[in-house]
Amino acid sequence: MYFPFMRGKQYELAALRDIACRLRVDKVVPIIEPVKVNIKPLCSTAQDLNNVGVCPHIIVNPEVGELASDSPDYLFNLIKQENICFTPCVRLHSQNITHVQSLLNNFISNEISFSLYLQEDIQSNIGQYTSQALNNIILNQSSYSHQFTNSLPNCVIISSAFPAKNRNADYSIQPQFFSDAHLTYQTLSIQGQVGFGDCLTIDNTWSTSGGPAFVIALHITYIDNSNLNMYVKHSLSTSNPNDQSNPAGKFREALDAMIQFANQTPSLNQNTLGFQQYINIYNTNHYPGLGIPKKLSMMHHIETINNYL
Repeated sequence: MYFPFMRGKQYELAALRDIACRLRVDKVVPIIEPVKVNIKPLCSTAQDLNNVGVCPHIIVNPEVGELASDSPDYLFNLIKQENICFTPCVRLHSQNITHVQSLLNNFISNEISFSLYLQEDIQSNIGQYTSQALNNIILNQSSYSHQFTNSLPNCVIISSAFPAKNRNADYSIQPQFFSDAHLTYQTLSIQGQVGFGDCLTIDNTWSTSGGPAFVIALHITYIDNSNLNMYVKHSLSTSNPNDQSNPAGKFREALDAMIQFANQTPSLNQNTLGFQQYINIYNTNHYPGLGIPKKLSMMHHIETINNYL
């Protein structure tokens, strides 16, 4: 089972809405961390997922964004009023156990399915909660002891696999290894592992900044036919790397490079919904801004794994 981890920003939610029709309901369960006070786009995204039989996990006590200071009870009840199917996911670490205990006890006593997002190797006895959780989710396995992860039933391991750089110019134009989790998650090196996930083709670091780039980079993933590992290809603009002029022209340079690479790489599935929209932009010579390509790369990534599984 694949658990793509996404924040509830505009283009992340748009990617989920657009790709919902392609998802295998028995193979993909999105995890969404809400970051906006206005939860209408979040709930409409969940509804679109529900319409195809997918019930997403929604973190009810987000760590970042406009909802970070709200109580998990408040956000859970707010979303519940929207009459959508979702699994509340409670972010848990050593410092907030007391704060979320009443909500978890309420879930258990009322037989409400929930999941845990465990942010550290917690030394307190939390077995009463991990044993009841639908999934116990951890980010980056190396941050936890083997003993702790092996103690978790129904464990999902999320990795921040994308090789993020501070500057787009620093990305290698050679394909880079992304992950083999889609191959290894069933080998049971972690006894209770039932799924894997990643933060897609974006960095897991929280940021609200953005704007024109000196170099435009497009990122596309693919599963190599020869070894079945997943790789990411970075396609970069080449002109005027020392200024922020002509973003449309720079986007076209990066897009040309990506399409050329795809045409030379049979392993890259050009039939995904995301990549087909890239091809449409290429054929119409249209500059969509930089948010849309981010969305399309996420859509392509999710569908690529969805199709493999």
